[in-house]
Parts: sequence; structure tokens; C-alpha cells
Amino acid sequence: AGSLLRHALSPTAPRPRAPTRASRIHTPRASSSGESPPLGGPVYVDERDGSTPASKMADDLCSSRSKVIDVDVKHATPWLEFRSLTYLDPTGATRRWDMVGRATRSESAKSKGIDAVCVFATLRKKGEEDTTLLVRQFRPPMNGETIELPAGLVDADEDPIVAALRELKEETGYVGTVAGGDEATGGGGNGKGDGDGIGKEGEASTRDGVEAITPALPLSPGLSNETVALVRVDVDLDAPENANPKQQLEGSEFITVLRVPIAGLRRTLDAFAARGYNVFAGLYTMALGMEMGEGR
Repeated sequence: AGSLLRHALSPTAPRPRAPTRASRIHTPRASSSGESPPLGGPVYVDERDGSTPASKMADDLCSSRSKVIDVDVKHATPWLEFRSLTYLDPTGATRRWDMVGRATRSESAKSKGIDAVCVFATLRKKGEEDTTLLVRQFRPPMNGETIELPAGLVDADEDPIVAALRELKEETGYVGTVAGGDEATGGGGNGKGDGDGIGKEGEASTRDGVEAITPALPLSPGLSNETVALVRVDVDLDAPENANPKQQLEGSEFITVLRVPIAGLRRTLDAFAARGYNVFAGLYTMALGMEMGEGR
């Protein structure tokens, strides 16, 4: 469970400069011959109007011309691979980049290229405010404890939604259903067979029209090609199966389950950070986005 959190870039890797200001479009115009604009200088494209001639032109600029041409595995374990990449930059020059990759990635169509899943569970109980579940555990690369969402690797030939419900049960003891599964499909949202809240294409929609699972999202693209999907899950605390939750941890796992209010989640995470815990960046970003969406 979890992600690779430490950046280790090759000394020869290019380091892009951050743009100083954004504007609608600042790129050289394509020539009448159809050739791409010359390279050099930052590129700014306003994508608010969707795919425009300007954005299409920018797709052919700079980094979009780069590609990896060779992969050399320097060291491998059952879990990870240290790889040295050779790639072409936009000018055609050959460059090197060091990375770490998951050796466990499944090529199955079911897994959709997703290495791991994390679970945002909404716990509901009559007469009480909605809460969610966080996990606290020691992470050796950080030499400290982290605050994260329940998470874990997707097994070979496993649907990510099934993996999310499995990890939730193993790490926290709670039994969940895919968010909105009942109304979306008429099913129970248990991630198994028909009526599981999973659509025909292996996707689940929620009551608010937002997919219950995100696409495969890169975690640290300067370091690794590891991807994660966030799965939204409902947990009914009034259900008998959640009356006495019991973890099903592996021998190497030591996880403390934290039940916290969803309201004010960012402030809760700030309090954990002030106590010396390492808050996972994706969790904090999500909490901040939730707060911004509420207009606070």
C-alpha cells in the first residue's frame, strides 16, 4: 500500500523553468507551410474553450515531441525496478533519466493500467455527521508515520473497484459499497458480480453524476510511472457487518485507523502535521479542494 514519495532525478535530466505569468496564448504562429513553430521560450495556452487551433498547435510544441527510446533495468526486486531511461528531447538530442517503477503492474485489461487504489470512504450513521477513514502507519522511506487514505496495490487481473473494497476491509475492517451504486445501477455496490454498482464498462457512477473511480493518476511523475485511482465508497454504520469492524492485516502491516469528520478535513490534517505526522500530498490536496469548493 502507498506510494513512492522521494524524488531522485538524474543529474543530467532537464529541469524546466516555471512560467512567470499566464496569458491566453503566447506561442509562435505556425508557418503557412504547415511547419511547427520554432522551439524556445515558455508556452502558454488557455484551454477554457476546449480544443482550439491554439491548443492544437501547442500539442506539437516542446515536450510533446519527446519520447523514450530505451529502458535499461539496472536493479530489480519482486516489488520494484530501478530503470535508466534514454529519451529524445524536442530538439532530437538524446538525454538520460533515472526512475523507479512498480514490478507488480498487471497488463490485464481489468486493471486499466492502475497500480494502486486509495479509498475515500463516507461513513454514515443516522443522527450523526458524516465521517471518513484515515490510516496512520510507519513508512520506512520517510522514517516516520504518515496520514493517508486506506490504500493498496491492485492484484493481477483484479478490477480496481474490487481492489478498493478489499483494501478497505483489510485495513480498516469496514465493509463498503461503491458510492451511489444502489441508485446508479440498482445493485448493492459490493464490487462482486451483478448489482455491484459497476457499469458495463467497469465504471461506477454516483448520484451526483461524478464517477466513483478516477482515471489512473500519476503519483510522482518525475520519479516513477506509478499510478493510483481514487475510489469513493459509502459505509453504512447502521449495517450489522459494520457493528464490530476487525482489520485483516498482513504480518508486516501495523495500521491505526482514524475516524474523522469530513467537515473541516483540511484543518484536521493541519493538526496532524503540527503533531509531526507526514500527511500524504494527495489527501491534503483533496481536502483543500473540498474546502475551496465550499467557498471557505
